[in-house]
Amino acid sequence: MNRHFLFTVLGGLFYFAFSGTAAEPVLKVACIGDSITEGAGYGNFTYPSRLGHLLGANYEVRNYGLGGRTLLKKGDIPYWKESAYRESLLWEPDVVIIKLGTNDSKSWNWRYGEEYVSDFEEFIASYQAVASQPRIILATPCPVFGKGAASISPTVVANEIAPAVRDLAARFELELIDYHERMAEMGNLFPDTVHPNTKGTSVMAALAIEVVTRTDSELPPPSLQLEHGAPYRANLTWPINAGVYVLQELNFLSEAPERWQVSTLVAENDGDQLRIEVKLRSPHKFYRLWRP
Repeated sequence: MNRHFLFTVLGGLFYFAFSGTAAEPVLKVACIGDSITEGAGYGNFTYPSRLGHLLGANYEVRNYGLGGRTLLKKGDIPYWKESAYRESLLWEPDVVIIKLGTNDSKSWNWRYGEEYVSDFEEFIASYQAVASQPRIILATPCPVFGKGAASISPTVVANEIAPAVRDLAARFELELIDYHERMAEMGNLFPDTVHPNTKGTSVMAALAIEVVTRTDSELPPPSLQLEHGAPYRANLTWPINAGVYVLQELNFLSEAPERWQVSTLVAENDGDQLRIEVKLRSPHKFYRLWRP
């Protein structure tokens, strides 16, 4: 699915109408994972942070990601032993996104690979036992490109771990974010072959919100509007229910898809619409919304 909606031109303004959405109850979302979730040094640009900005004030999203951690209990740094794991359970979230497995693919961890599924089943059960009875969403590891890095095996991730996560989601009747499949052609967003850059985390947040909000896969392309703001600045806005779309930009108008680049800017849910502030430049930039 690669859909986009073209486009707002700074300096040549097009207006479109859209309808708002009803307010939702406040929900707590816990993001469990490794360094890809933690996004150390990324600040507001981690995927959980972006997800929180997209969801808005009706949600609280907490990042429980920790770099290098494994799902395997016998892995070198098991997530099981971390205070973040215990804290995520005590927080009693309404939604839990579990994305662990990338570090399990390392040779010294995957020698215990036959225990990955049973450990994962126990991990799922620990959240099912929480009093809040959260929705549990499983996420496959992101794809690993080329030969991988940091001893992470792209073959094990692709052929062993991602299929195991899909099978667990099916057997437990849990929702699934398939990062491995959906981002398979996005190697340019993974500069070190393993970790997404801040453009990649924007795509990850869009794929996550699709499942968290149960957005219709056939949602029609949203309207993109431009509102002039402070001097030399403007706001690009689109409907709240269209957080599954990612802002792309282009310096020179072209129909070639490879020329469009994902924006690094953070989209904010202000309660009425999704909003990104942009600078007015010369020559003018072009913008569009793209659904990964």
